[in-house]
Amino acid sequence: MEIVEDIVIVGAGIAGLTTSVGLHRLGIRSLVLESSDRLRITGFALSTWNNAWKALDAIGIGESLRHQHHLTPSILFASTNLDQPVSEISYKGHEVRCLQRRLLLETLANELPSDTIRFSSKVVSIEESGFFKRVHLSDGTILKTKVLIGCDGVNSVVAKWLGFKAPVFTGRLAIRGYTKFNDGHGLGPKFRQFVGKGLRFGFLPCNDEDFHWFLTWTPSTKDEELEDDPVKLKQFVMSKLEDIPNEMKSVVEKTQLDAILSSPLKYRRPWELLWGNISKGNVCVAGDALHPMTPELGQGGCAALEDGVVLARCIAEALLKPGGEETNGKIVDEEEEYRRIEIGLKIFAQKRRWRSIDLISTAYMVGYIQQNNGTIINFLRDNFLSKFLPRMLLRKVEDVVIVGAGIAGLTTSLGLHRLGIRSLVLESSDELRITGFAFTTWSNAWKALDAVGIGDSLRRQHYLTPSILVASTFLDQPASEISYKGHEIRCLQRRLLLETLAKELPSDTIRFSSKVVSIEESGFFKRLHLSDGTILKTKVLIGCDGVNSVVAKWLGFGKPVFTGRSAIRGSANFKGGHGFGLKFRQFIGKGLRSGFLPCNDENVYWFLTWTPSTKDEELEDDPVKLKQFVMSKLQDIPNEMKSVVGKTELDAIASSPLRYRRPWELLWGSISKGNVCVAGDALHPMTPDLGQGGCAALEDGVVLARCIAEALLKPGGEENKGKIVDEEEEYKRIEMGLKNYAQERRWRSIDLVSTAFMVGYIQQNSGKIINFLRDKFLSRFLPGMLLRKASFDCGTLKY
Repeated sequence: MEIVEDIVIVGAGIAGLTTSVGLHRLGIRSLVLESSDRLRITGFALSTWNNAWKALDAIGIGESLRHQHHLTPSILFASTNLDQPVSEISYKGHEVRCLQRRLLLETLANELPSDTIRFSSKVVSIEESGFFKRVHLSDGTILKTKVLIGCDGVNSVVAKWLGFKAPVFTGRLAIRGYTKFNDGHGLGPKFRQFVGKGLRFGFLPCNDEDFHWFLTWTPSTKDEELEDDPVKLKQFVMSKLEDIPNEMKSVVEKTQLDAILSSPLKYRRPWELLWGNISKGNVCVAGDALHPMTPELGQGGCAALEDGVVLARCIAEALLKPGGEETNGKIVDEEEEYRRIEIGLKIFAQKRRWRSIDLISTAYMVGYIQQNNGTIINFLRDNFLSKFLPRMLLRKVEDVVIVGAGIAGLTTSLGLHRLGIRSLVLESSDELRITGFAFTTWSNAWKALDAVGIGDSLRRQHYLTPSILVASTFLDQPASEISYKGHEIRCLQRRLLLETLAKELPSDTIRFSSKVVSIEESGFFKRLHLSDGTILKTKVLIGCDGVNSVVAKWLGFGKPVFTGRSAIRGSANFKGGHGFGLKFRQFIGKGLRSGFLPCNDENVYWFLTWTPSTKDEELEDDPVKLKQFVMSKLQDIPNEMKSVVGKTELDAIASSPLRYRRPWELLWGSISKGNVCVAGDALHPMTPDLGQGGCAALEDGVVLARCIAEALLKPGGEENKGKIVDEEEEYKRIEMGLKNYAQERRWRSIDLVSTAFMVGYIQQNSGKIINFLRDKFLSRFLPGMLLRKASFDCGTLKY
């Protein structure tokens, strides 16, 4: 008798069951054939990294498995040639757990309809049957199917039918074991790994009671008799543990004989995947049938989970009509459906080919380095590569990576957090960088701060500035006083702003000491290489890394241009109160511009901008000379203002050149490109004459978070997290979202950069005509211009 099925999956392992559950979530039935009479629990446990948990979340079983397996906080990487650990690498910001294979397979199986898995069903042959495949089983059953998926492991019948050769023996073997401590093992949650003398040991706790361990080595001829004898296997492992701590030896000693097994390590040569048929017509392979690999990356099972999610999505696109209406039960043209299935499986093959090649190649290379017994390789590994190799395992995919934990970066991250989207912020320094001390925040800035929900807490710590007093150093009396009535203007301490933004974010959002050294394409992602060897892969890359932005350079922007002017900034603290009132005082003339802005009763921020001569260059890094220089330039201003500078501590004085981006670069340049964009000073470095640099960065953060949310969240606010999402479609949405952001911010940035440069030119010009016009006429006009630029509204986070 011939049975017709829509989809037949050969193999009830990780890839097969994940694919079946993914299809089930999408309303598509499949039949899973398993040659054994029950679920096969081989290997006992596996490392599951971020990519695996994203796949488990996509099919809806991540949370239930998390409850049964502890987070692994770090890997302790040691050499058997050394007495002390070589390195301990933190997994902070990464989700790494040792997952029991039995629990994973049982959880997957329990999510499926009871008649999905057909046990004791060994495939013996496959043949063509028009637009179907006919599958012959060992019990004489014949199945006819529209789609045939081989998830039948390293000895795959389906892979052989597609033309793949049997995987190649690496020359190494693995012994794996599983130990149960009913009263708790007490060894903590760290992953311990030991390499050297041609061996590699690993000890991974799953939870408080369950421990997984392994040993890989290159066997001699006499070791061949070990494979099927658990007594000899255990004795052999114990004989190799002489350089391992006793507590780890106890794990092996306590292991029951039926919880020890050995297997040869095999892999598929990468070039076979480059040229081979991952799919052919309505047939494809996944999991170990596609990419058998050595275990050094701990990615075999993780990649199988990825395969299942991607394959389920590709098949669903082929079998479901637009809008999600199923073809099942409809009158369907068989040839048309076959073509759609063929295209769907080709897309799967395209998505998984290079990922599989990368993992197989890297795992083999890492294994070669870790288990090589040569003197030179041993020395390099133990002294240099030991720090690099564990970080290679941490190459992970982030939804959003923001480079720079400054105002723009943290505002964007907080905006995304408010919208339910996680981001990772990379900061090159080892703490928040408080440069500039304070800055003027105008009405537009407070609208942005309110949009991300921190406006009121900052208002309580900073007073309203009622007016600006603009004076010329050529006149005895103030040229003008402009009221700020009806406008919200405060002098905001940069430290308080950054700390407030950071405290609102989840604790693992900011990754310090993380300097980006290069960016490269990786399909629909960007791959970031950090100076510590870590590699991150991200869907969205945002450069908020200041005037020397690596991301802006990648987008094609030139370096910001030196204006010919420099600024010295300082912050003075008066513990008993300064008594100067709340007005913003500004003095201009003789090529100088100085300002004094009270933040509250105790803190006063001040600045001086000027055009330096050659001899002034030596001032930049010497706060004593900087303070002396400022005092020498303040002879024409009131003594009370001089006292502010006089009271400033040396560590609260800084100098920097004033740079800006030429407006025409913003007009023609790429603010965004694909899934990459820039914000803050990486986008629009400007002179401080409008006091809008930090304000514009806050605007950027709100607008950018809103645009990214439109791309990453489905209509109605439903998250793509936990859904099966097409990478190409998502990339296009991200690209469009960042284009919308660039469109919103281009002219605003051009306007602010241009106006700030012009105002600075007028205010600090030493020419007699410009001085006369400025002091008599423009002094009243310029403050009004500042208020008009501050009337901008960036909107809320709602989209």
